[in-house]
Amino acid sequence: MQALPRVSHEHHDRLWHYVDQLNSLADCMNTDCLDTARLSERLPELRELHIGLTTLLIPHMEAVEAAVHPTLERLLAERQTTAPMAREHVEIRRLVGEIGEFAEHPEAHADRGAVLALRRVLLRLYALLSAHLAEEELYIPILEDRLTPPEEAALARALDHVAAERL
Repeated sequence: MQALPRVSHEHHDRLWHYVDQLNSLADCMNTDCLDTARLSERLPELRELHIGLTTLLIPHMEAVEAAVHPTLERLLAERQTTAPMAREHVEIRRLVGEIGEFAEHPEAHADRGAVLALRRVLLRLYALLSAHLAEEELYIPILEDRLTPPEEAALARALDHVAAERL
């Protein structure tokens, strides 16, 4: 069994690959890929990104919502500390869905306006995830400080099962 910080960092390290990919694809659409034919060449990368987000990011968020958020609320005297993060999870899911719609039906989005809209989605998700993952890291010391060793181990197991299922 791994310690909570290690589990969290390992998950986030895997997620950063996709965050970086969001930025890379958005940069491509800045000028070079506004030509929809050139964007079509990057369609496999967009699909791989969407698969990664749905198979790694979404289950990670579900585990955090099930295990970390209730624990934080209990430790921080029910101050609705996690409410902003929960709202961000809703927006992240929506944006991932938009990427999936484009990846699955590129022919329906084959104009420059749609490409620019996708670029906005990618940039918004990039910015949101960058801040969100950094904020999640800030909660780890609070959890370490206030949880008993058995509670911390249970929380680490709850998060680690997602990684174990993906291996």
